[in-house]
Amino acid sequence: LFRSMATGEQQSKGRRLQPKWAAPEGKEQTCLRLYNSLTRSKEVFVPQNGKKVLWYCCGPTVYDASHMGHARSYISFDILRRVLMNYFKYDVFYCMNITDIDDKIIKRARQNYLFEQYKEKKPHATQVLEDVLAAMNLFLDKLKETTDLDKRQML
Repeated sequence: LFRSMATGEQQSKGRRLQPKWAAPEGKEQTCLRLYNSLTRSKEVFVPQNGKKVLWYCCGPTVYDASHMGHARSYISFDILRRVLMNYFKYDVFYCMNITDIDDKIIKRARQNYLFEQYKEKKPHATQVLEDVLAAMNLFLDKLKETTDLDKRQML
């Protein structure tokens, strides 16, 4: 019985027979389209120097404990680099910076220090609420002053 089933078709242990696959015939050649933040639209990617692509990417600014967001950055850009190299056959030179000294580090250290001082005072719940509301009002004032639409959206 099994011999008659396998006649003319490849049958292997425990595997289903798969139909033959052929690439679809398209009229347009596959091209890479990337989002251009200046024009706010997707555009065909055309390297400046043939198949050679120089890619600089801003990496994370590490000023606190590492987290999944850092890993996402590395993994996402590595996948994109591999697609460029293995699928589109570009010769990619990829460089990512990792900033370890920045104003954010100094700011975070100051925030942590001030927060520890605040906690040592052991303020009453009503005082904490007043302080939170005062901080929120300062933030709302700053938001009103911001004219940059992108920055405003982030805040």
